[in-house]
Amino acid sequence: MANRSTLQLVLLLFFAYVSSESYESLRFYQRRTNKSSIYLLKKMIGELHPECQKDRMDFQIPKEILQPKQYQKENATMVIHEMLQQIFLLFSSKNASLGVNNTIIETFLNIIFQQMEHLEMALKEEMNQVNSTRLNEESIQHLNNYYQRIMNYLENKKYSSCSWKIVQVETRLNFIFLYKLTERLKN
Repeated sequence: MANRSTLQLVLLLFFAYVSSESYESLRFYQRRTNKSSIYLLKKMIGELHPECQKDRMDFQIPKEILQPKQYQKENATMVIHEMLQQIFLLFSSKNASLGVNNTIIETFLNIIFQQMEHLEMALKEEMNQVNSTRLNEESIQHLNNYYQRIMNYLENKKYSSCSWKIVQVETRLNFIFLYKLTERLKN
């Protein structure tokens, strides 16, 4: 009986260590790819023309994204994944490449897709360990509303070049917030 308890304790410690290492690896990867995404967005934006200033809009990013300290690493993983998924959908539309080098858009989408794949592995592990919280559901709904406002804005502006520049600037801000959320992946 004592040997069985010892074995269970050793296995528990081993899996906690493996999980800890996987989060550290995930955090490192997310930070590196977030920097790459910000760089590519800067290339997409180029210079924001003065005539585009009139098209600026406050899309009202959810408050919980602005204050990531409230998230546990499990919640942060889900929110980061949702944000990346929404950004991927936004930039994979046929209108996203207007006035932007297609290679930049493709590289940007590839980076986001790879980030989502890494996060999905962590999410599968988390789903086995932790139940989804109400905080996640509310945050995800707020995020969906936020990205819907961005889509509505683009549609209302008929996907003009200036409206895309404004959305690219907003998305760059998203990656700054993602960088902060990524810090919540610490053990």
